[in-house]
Amino acid sequence: MNKFLTTMLVLLLAITVAFSQEREGETYRILSSGNASEIEPYINALNAANMQYHRLKNQRHIIVFNTGVKVELFSGAELINAGREININDYPESFPVSRQEPNFFLGSNNYILEEHRNTTK
Repeated sequence: MNKFLTTMLVLLLAITVAFSQEREGETYRILSSGNASEIEPYINALNAANMQYHRLKNQRHIIVFNTGVKVELFSGAELINAGREININDYPESFPVSRQEPNFFLGSNNYILEEHRNTTK
């Protein structure tokens, strides 16, 4: 029974890694740990996230968490070059001038939370 549970755990872990959206060094890189005492929870959260809406087609984009952790998201073109199967047309060339970058927070259970500001009346 222990071998079965171990096998199932390894299989579940492999599936999770295989289907994760993001990967450090492949789709993003950490530029700075800011004031965070540990960087691993941020890596876990990023690996479980889909950062498509914060990524550009041909340029890298930097996001910053409230703790100062700075992350560089690779461009859509770089993802394709790395072998990712994405639709490059889903990524903008640039963000609209009116776009305000959300505040990024690390939530419980290593989820990325975004705080958006409403600028209209």
